Amino acid sequence: MERKCIRCNIKIIDNALECPLCHGVLEVEGTHDEAGEDHDAALENGSKSVTYPDVTYELRTMRFIIRLAIFASIVAEVAVLIVNYVTFNGVYWSLIVGIGLLYGCITLVYSFRERKSLQRIIQVQMFLGLAAVVLLDEMLGFKGWSYQYAIPLILMGVDLTMAVFMIVGIDGWQNYIMTEIVTFALSILLIIFHFTKVVPTSFFAVISASVTGLILLGTIMLGQRMISNELKRRFKV
Repeated sequence: MERKCIRCNIKIIDNALECPLCHGVLEVEGTHDEAGEDHDAALENGSKSVTYPDVTYELRTMRFIIRLAIFASIVAEVAVLIVNYVTFNGVYWSLIVGIGLLYGCITLVYSFRERKSLQRIIQVQMFLGLAAVVLLDEMLGFKGWSYQYAIPLILMGVDLTMAVFMIVGIDGWQNYIMTEIVTFALSILLIIFHFTKVVPTSFFAVISASVTGLILLGTIMLGQRMISNELKRRFKV
């Protein structure tokens, strides 16, 4: 049965108990005389009742993504703990990876609850994460692991996250194109560092550039007009 908010004059097609606009109690349409009277009055005043979409679907999808990310982080941490144990050379680098994964999960949960722009939050957290790993590497005597492993993995992780969001249809493909451009540009910068040997890098730099470049190319080719319009709007061309 459809539910209706007699204050906002909208119909709700999911199983929500309160109006998503005014948070008032919903009426079950057709079972309350007052709701019918208010509906007729609204029509007389020239206003039309609109149907509010099923908002629970996207919420369920996002909750599933969060649970999947947390599970993947746990699996990744167990894997690096095993590798760290087998190849132990006096450095507990797996703990650093664990802190990073924990930070990412907390950020994802916080971003979802705050209902802010996912792209903006991810961009801010990406730059904070990049700065944090470089600083941590410096504090530990600069072994180069931040440029060799951490930064490429962060860039690939951000781009793969964008790809997942596009697949499940969160906010539209065009909303993530700028983040993909930034991650690809940073990956190219790593490639330059790799060949000029400004800082120690590894083959992960090449992998990062390949992954971010392919995702960007795929977004442009599959997104077609909406991506083209977004690029024109962004770069004023």
